[in-house]
Amino acid sequence: MTSYNDMPLSYIINNYSDLCKLLMIDEPNSKLTTQLATTKALLAYKTTYTLPKSVQYHSATSHLIENLMFRAIQHWCCISFKIVPIDLELIKNDTPKTILYCVAAISMITTTTTKNQIENHSKRNKKRKVYDKSAEGFKKDVGFYFYERAVNYLNEVLFNEDDEEQLSEIAIQCYFCLSYTSNLLRLTNEQRTWHYLACDLLKNRVDYIHISPALKQCWYRWYYIDAWIGLSLNMECLLPDKLPFRIKRPPQQSKKNNEDDDDCCLMSNDTLYEFVLMTQYMRRFNRCIQSNTLIQSYPNLTNELEYWWSNIQNKNLHLSICYHSMRLVIMFALLQHLDQVNFELLLDGLNITLEILKGLQELKLMKCDQSTYHHMFFAIHKTLKAILSHIKQKEEEFGYLESFARQQFEMNLCCLEGTDAFINDLYSMRTIGSMIEDDLYSLGYIHSDEVTSTKRYIHVFRTIKST
Repeated sequence: MTSYNDMPLSYIINNYSDLCKLLMIDEPNSKLTTQLATTKALLAYKTTYTLPKSVQYHSATSHLIENLMFRAIQHWCCISFKIVPIDLELIKNDTPKTILYCVAAISMITTTTTKNQIENHSKRNKKRKVYDKSAEGFKKDVGFYFYERAVNYLNEVLFNEDDEEQLSEIAIQCYFCLSYTSNLLRLTNEQRTWHYLACDLLKNRVDYIHISPALKQCWYRWYYIDAWIGLSLNMECLLPDKLPFRIKRPPQQSKKNNEDDDDCCLMSNDTLYEFVLMTQYMRRFNRCIQSNTLIQSYPNLTNELEYWWSNIQNKNLHLSICYHSMRLVIMFALLQHLDQVNFELLLDGLNITLEILKGLQELKLMKCDQSTYHHMFFAIHKTLKAILSHIKQKEEEFGYLESFARQQFEMNLCCLEGTDAFINDLYSMRTIGSMIEDDLYSLGYIHSDEVTSTKRYIHVFRTIKST
């Protein structure tokens, strides 16, 4: 029997209007409700990252790019965190083409206006939604075409018009966008290349830091990204642990009367500064892990970190999720090395995972994209398994914590299945969901008729071992 995922994909694309429908984008002067193009065998198509010339032509039309950029502006709270510190004004006016095509690809893949849903009844006698995968696969491939165009236009911004040897700050921002877009398209080697180029250019431009606010913001942002990659993937940081310039808290900006609480996920200069302070702790923890001194350093360093965190007012939502994500990685590493744990540590671990789930759910309630944190669902699951292992070692002492751990296992899977990344199968989220279901079945938390999985090993953090 042919599975749904094995069905060949084909599309009708006669003109620009058809392309808009397939990509779920409102055509100019069209009705608000957009219908997907009928998927019939007029244009045979397979995911090979090679689009037919007719599709390339329609994909390159200015109308499509304008619509995608308009969508990005509408969803700026979702887009901005991915490409910060690029300012919204740069997106609205005179956008460099590399950034333009990257933002268009990100906007198309990670933000949606409609979904083609089919309902059926599962064995649980509950309605489940099945999503038409054909349009999403096509969107990712058009996104790859945009990414290729973004790379081709990079030469236009690598050199200033006045001095071809002088690289501009815009080039660094282009590397940021290319890095995120390549990661979104699962081009791991290319993402690492853009990461290296961004770090190298930042170090070469450090002498200009005091005359270029944009360059300082780029340093603030990539200082965190570089540290997160090092901490979570056990890679050596490319930027130094100690910033090569003094940092100063930016002046507080008063909140305008017309701003509402939904702006809590928008990135500001003040938030970038807090990310720098958090990253300094992150790098200290990472050095402890690398030198095998985490167990000895954890109590005092954690007290410092928690004291800093408790004194931050009006915490940004992304900052909060990243803070608890950092603590989750550290907690997982600690649990792997400890033979004996105490009640407070297990409770702290459960609280960390709960805070991440709360933050992700808050993003969903705000209708914001969660794809930036796609890796955290499996990380939460593996950390909960480590916590559960310690609970079972001393059931008489910690046994009553298992019910809390079980609730979080189920919450995590429920939140994962509700994300657009799972629905659209970005980052192999369907496979990760299946693996989590398998584990919950083995633990006796769900029944066998609820598991429909295909096993595949996924690397998340440095200390995870194949089971």
